[in-house]
Amino acid sequence: MKKAHFRYKNVYTLTIGCFIILLLPVLSSCATNRISQIPGNDLAARAQSGLDQTQVLSAQASGLSKVEVLFAARVKKLLPDDTQGLPHQRFLLELNNGTTVLVAHDIKYAPKVPIQPGDIVTIQGEYVWNKKGGLVHWTHHSDSPRHRGGYIDFNGQRYQ
Repeated sequence: MKKAHFRYKNVYTLTIGCFIILLLPVLSSCATNRISQIPGNDLAARAQSGLDQTQVLSAQASGLSKVEVLFAARVKKLLPDDTQGLPHQRFLLELNNGTTVLVAHDIKYAPKVPIQPGDIVTIQGEYVWNKKGGLVHWTHHSDSPRHRGGYIDFNGQRYQ
């Protein structure tokens, strides 16, 4: 009788174990989707670790231009708005390698981002290399099928 009880207990344990193993990817997917829908979640830790600057650092080191990048970084300096032609909000972001990248955010197509030096932003846009570290533009929505739109996430808000 003990052997039968022992086998039943093993089958029950095995069934529960299999159920949990099959359910884990579903639960993990739900948690991941919920987190990714909250802009700005854990950006400070990710920005400092360098995990989310891979694309921009790689483009910068390779001297690439017209490359879509997504990264988070700390605002180093606010620059005067560029009012020649289309108006752009301009600021410098400090990367983990000590260099900076200029952000030119078109404020005719997207709202101005209320940032200050030290703030952390997430940027999606087009990187263009230059000797000063490069620049990122197209941080706004796009009406053109020829170009992907971008955005700036700050304090739980998306500016595009």
